[in-house]
Parts: sequence; structure tokens; C-alpha cells
Amino acid sequence: MKYDFDTVYNRKNTNSIKYKKHPRYPDVSDVIPMWVADMDFKTAPEITDALQSASECGIFGYTELDDEYYDLLIKWNKKRFGFDIKRDWIVPCEGVLFGISAAIRALSKAGDSVLIMQPVYHPFLNIIKSLKRRPVVSVLNFDGQKYYIDFNDLENRIVEENVKLLLFCSPHNPVSRVWDKEELCNVVNICKRHNVIIVSDEIHSDLVFKNHFPAASLSKEAADITVAVTSVTKTFNLAGIKGANLIIANTDIRNKTEREILSTCAGEMGIMSAAAAKAAYRHGEEWLQQLLKYLKSNADYVIESFENTKIKPIAPEGTYLMWLDCRKLGLNSRELEEFFIRDCGVWMSSGFIFGEGGNGFMRMNIACPKSVLEKAITQIKKRL
Repeated sequence: MKYDFDTVYNRKNTNSIKYKKHPRYPDVSDVIPMWVADMDFKTAPEITDALQSASECGIFGYTELDDEYYDLLIKWNKKRFGFDIKRDWIVPCEGVLFGISAAIRALSKAGDSVLIMQPVYHPFLNIIKSLKRRPVVSVLNFDGQKYYIDFNDLENRIVEENVKLLLFCSPHNPVSRVWDKEELCNVVNICKRHNVIIVSDEIHSDLVFKNHFPAASLSKEAADITVAVTSVTKTFNLAGIKGANLIIANTDIRNKTEREILSTCAGEMGIMSAAAAKAAYRHGEEWLQQLLKYLKSNADYVIESFENTKIKPIAPEGTYLMWLDCRKLGLNSRELEEFFIRDCGVWMSSGFIFGEGGNGFMRMNIACPKSVLEKAITQIKKRL
């Protein structure tokens, strides 16, 4: 491979959140961190070069995105997803969660119902509550192999709870589903029928092992009710630099959301995030393709390693986050967490934090060198 994903880098003492001590088990040392969605790979060297070039001036003032930025973003979405984006649909902002929060504030009011499908990325619930909206939950169906949307429950919840907005995760974190076109069309049709706006977190859209369809790309009707939130930060391991885009075709929805972003005086992308994003869109595709092959190999290794054990990995369709069914271990959520931390020396995300349907599961970040993954699996299997 042209790019190196095997080298193990020492990230301790770098203020990395991933490598901090576990807040509940600070006495446990040498834990392998496989929790937060942060890769242990260096980003594409072309991005590093662009960041170094941007730093040479030594002046880091306010930055305006140029025509090239928008052109590269539009071409990236057309090539990878067949999604034709018009320039005026693009609303840049400083981060995905910031964009999601701004859209919720702009498109609903305090007391309105916002629906999520659990188990799901846990900040969703926190954001809804902090904005004084009322969370409504539809639980995904699980057949032991794969997760599915419960469309009857979804529509019933929307009607019964007078839902105004669906906070959607596509691809879905933590269960690693890449929703197919039929599933997405069903979601859009239900929301269209009941005047529900979709805010679609698509930060993992590039990290897929099958075709990803942006919700807004399905039809004019879909685009008309969708706010898509995208970023290169997850794809190229740039979370510490930040930067995101809201893709909004509907003029009224876009104007409301953009006004909300501008009202915070915090909607601008910085000089480094702009430089990194442009380099990623221009040069990053080959690095990404090799990363995906590496991640798929890691995922296959996890599945093979846990065969005939009490841990059953759910085969991921996307993301670098594997959802492990640990219910056969017979431990409650806290016992399960302590088992992996204290007994196995592996720090994963506990399933219960992702809401209903998460008890008895763990989320493992496999975006690490194969040698680190092998060490973690070996340590776990010794304790099974």
C-alpha cells in the first residue's frame, strides 16, 4: 500500500482525549483505548503538506472560503454519491454538532418533539434536551444479525407525539448500518407525509463498505425537507481541526438555518480547517480507498476472532465502529464495562450510553494498526 496504516504512534501526553485516563477507573493503567471515534492513523500526507503550507505565513486571521472550496466539495459529492449539489445549498460552519444544534434551533421551538432512532450516537439526546426540545425515541429492530428501521413505530411516534423534526444518523452510529435506498425512501415518505424536517448527520458517509445514498439525493421531495450535515473530519481524522457543511436545498429552511448560525458569531471555518478540507477533496481519494481496505480487513479479523465465543460482532456496513453483542456474558452494563477495563485492559464505549437497545453491547473502534487490534482481541479472549 502507498500509505502506512501499520505504524503505531505514541499519542500519550499529547492532550489526546482518546488517551486520557478512564474517569471511572483512573487506577487502571495501560488500557488500550478503543472508544471515542478517533483514528490512530496519520492523516493523508497531502493534507499535512497543505496545513504546513497554510502555517508558513504565520498570520491566522479570519478566513473566507474561495470558489475552489465549493467546487471541490460539489465534485466530491457528485463523484462519490452521484449527488448534484448547487453552490447556494452549501452553508459552511465550524463543526457537525454545531450545525446540528443550529438546525434544531432554527427549525423548531422549545417544547417541540424531535425524534431519534436508538441505539444512536449519544450526543443526539443531550443536544435535544439541552435545547429544551422533547426527545421521542423509536427503537431499531435487531434480528441478531442486522438492524432495521421499524417504520410502523416510526410513523406512529411521529403522529402520536406530534414530531416536528427527525434527527437522523446515516450511516448509523453505533450499529454501523448504511441505509439502502428503499429504507431511505420510506423515511422520506413518512416525514413528507407528516411535515417533518430531516436533519441528517452524514459525517461517516465516506467510510462505507457499500453504496451510501445521501437522503437529500433521492428526489426533489427528499431534498426539500432535508438538512444534510457533512464533513471531512471523520473521514481523514481531522476532528481536532473541525469544520463542516450543511447541505440545504430548500431556500426557506436554508435561510432560517443560516440566520441561526450567523447569530452565534461562530459559523466561520478557520484557515486550517479550510486548507485541510480542500486538500482532502483534491488529493484524498486514494488514501481513503486504502484506508477502507484496511478497515475492512480489521473488521473481518474481529468477526473471525470472536467466532464460537460469547461475543458476537455485528458485521459493519460502514464506519470504523464495530458493535459487539456481549449479552451472553450475562453481565449488566456496569459489570460489562468493568470487565473490559479491569480484566481485559481494553476501553470501549458502553452500549447503554447509546440509549434503548444498547444494554449488553459494546462499541469498539477498530481504526488502529492491526497489531494493536490483535493485542486487544488477545487480551479479551484470555478472559472469556
